Amino acid sequence: MLFFSNILDKKIKDQAERVAGYLEDVIIELTPQENYPPIVGIVTRVKGEQKFIDSRHVESYNKNLILLNKNVDEVFSDIPENQKFVFLKQSVLDKQIVDLSGVRVVRVNDLQFGVVKGRMSLVAIDIGKLGILRRLGLSFTGKFFGQELLEWHHVQLIGDKLQLSVGVKEIVKIHPADIANIVEKLNLNQQSELLQALDQKTAARVLEELEPEIQKILVENLGPERATSILQKMSIDELVDLMQMLPDRKISEFVSNLPSESTQKVKKIIAYDENTAGGLMTTEYISAFPENTVEETMEQIKNISQSHRGMYFVYVVDGQNNFYGVVSLRGLIAADKDKKLKELVDAENLIPSVKVWHDVLRVASLMTKYNLLSVAVLDDDNKLLGVVTVDDIMRHFVPHA
Repeated sequence: MLFFSNILDKKIKDQAERVAGYLEDVIIELTPQENYPPIVGIVTRVKGEQKFIDSRHVESYNKNLILLNKNVDEVFSDIPENQKFVFLKQSVLDKQIVDLSGVRVVRVNDLQFGVVKGRMSLVAIDIGKLGILRRLGLSFTGKFFGQELLEWHHVQLIGDKLQLSVGVKEIVKIHPADIANIVEKLNLNQQSELLQALDQKTAARVLEELEPEIQKILVENLGPERATSILQKMSIDELVDLMQMLPDRKISEFVSNLPSESTQKVKKIIAYDENTAGGLMTTEYISAFPENTVEETMEQIKNISQSHRGMYFVYVVDGQNNFYGVVSLRGLIAADKDKKLKELVDAENLIPSVKVWHDVLRVASLMTKYNLLSVAVLDDDNKLLGVVTVDDIMRHFVPHA
């Protein structure tokens, strides 16, 4: 096995055994097609100036020595500029890397190379104590430690926009809560770069999973344009929670850039005390008229269910938003498609609701007593204002869970 520590700072000799300097770095090329990126060249220093040696001029990589297949005066060139090139010592060694297989952040202690498709390539990173010992010249003690290698295709670089643009397709396959765990272990610049690289919807889901203080710092650091694009994709109740932590000038800045519909919903909820049903509720719910049939309602659900993640009931209201009652999704599925909602509401009218001014403890007690996943929030005129979900209750009492 060949490791970066075996060749870093070691002699480079040409075919006439003349010294061509000492290896200062190895350059690989990142492409989506390659799980194991090939070495494209090495960096040496000649008379105080860094020079590039193309990998085609390297005869062999040996422990403590790199041999060239040409004379020293034929191999030097200026270091090329290529956005796909990554300098391993500069950008990878000792840096934090996201391990997608274990969903964690690890530090690179060494790098392993191997021949893939006839070319010397980067195949793994060493995140164990053995990598540190090897770099200290104490690899003989390795028998006391297990090998901790991660294949390169299981990780993606954090801290460089180019690498993220290659790896972000893999990162978004992880659950937003797991991405949030990764984000919380990074520094502010790395956190911002990761959120910048994610699509707006994924970034919004990740932001919702972060601790409130980190949410606040990140939103203020992202800049108004990018932050607003992400905030637009957040659920209204999560958005309100975040807004309540921001300075008034920031609230005004973000709210003014939101779509008018979202702005109205945010202003509506933010006006209520956060310890009441009104301050806790979301305005994202599915409502339908009493005269609507089951078939019509199911079609409505199909069209909008992607944007309603906590959907447990259909809330039945008239044209003036007067509350009639609820119909559970189970009730809809079991009912005849031609049946009207007002007929189903009668069978489920025992499901209670809460008033907008009810305190959180009262709402939580009612939901616990009746084993509800969500509950309607009404004003004193019996008009539907929003709903409180069990997720809202959990976030209120266990905000960092």
